[in-house]
Amino acid sequence: MKRHLLSAIASAAVVLATSAQAGPVIIDGTDSADHGNNSGGTNNLGWEYMQRALTNLGSTVSNTVATTVTVIGTDSGSQSRIAIASALALSGVSSWTVNYVSGAANINAFMSTLSTTTTGILYLSTAGLVAGDRDSTELAAVNAAAAQINSFVGGSGNAALGGALFAQGETGAGEFGWLSTLIPGLVATDVGASGISTDITLTAAGATAFPGLTNADLSGADPWHGYFTGSLGGLSILGTALDGNNTRALILGGGVGTNLQCGLPGQPPCRTPEPGSLVLVATAGLALLGLRRRRQSK
Repeated sequence: MKRHLLSAIASAAVVLATSAQAGPVIIDGTDSADHGNNSGGTNNLGWEYMQRALTNLGSTVSNTVATTVTVIGTDSGSQSRIAIASALALSGVSSWTVNYVSGAANINAFMSTLSTTTTGILYLSTAGLVAGDRDSTELAAVNAAAAQINSFVGGSGNAALGGALFAQGETGAGEFGWLSTLIPGLVATDVGASGISTDITLTAAGATAFPGLTNADLSGADPWHGYFTGSLGGLSILGTALDGNNTRALILGGGVGTNLQCGLPGQPPCRTPEPGSLVLVATAGLALLGLRRRRQSK
């Protein structure tokens, strides 16, 4: 009996010591890469939003994952590549390594080995919206890797915190086909390549998540191309816009996962178990052993 109890205590300690927590996520229905610029060394409009999104994600995961940003689906020299490069250069992860992966075959190969040991932030460029972004074959490659993306965000390997994900608007057949694997019940609605030209407005949670970013900054980051409904899982609405008389959720952020809602401001923080929690388990187990011994002596 003693051996069984000690084994149970050891198993509980291992679970607490190695449990992973889901990483932070920002998903939007914009093509902000197409609505911004860098003037005098400062990012503006959509590029500034991208910069602050990367800063937010990096500040959450920097101590638990590889300090590498992997950019999926941008062609060299294109608008899509120039925008994310400028956002990265002025963000809080400017010192991180950047890995560019484009082409369906290369995306398939990379996604098969996706892990927090090699990538800290996974950036999925827009699809079918900005020059040089993901084409239909690259979109299909990402959709085929939905399970790997879910595992990465959920804390694959020995990471105490999952990797971060930043994904932007997609249009066309198969758009956001990977999303339901991460957050069942979350529905992405594509409004088409022409988009809707109404201003994006930050919610209170969005203003907290992107300090310094204003509604005026986002006023030139339209038209937007998609919105989200249904179950948000562990996500909060960070940005909205009007679609006729309807207010649409355009920017979502937070932590996802079956056992955690963590990440961005407004969500519980992602933490590894406190050392004291392991002590508590061991103490409780020893107390049970002592109680059993007293009963046996009686």
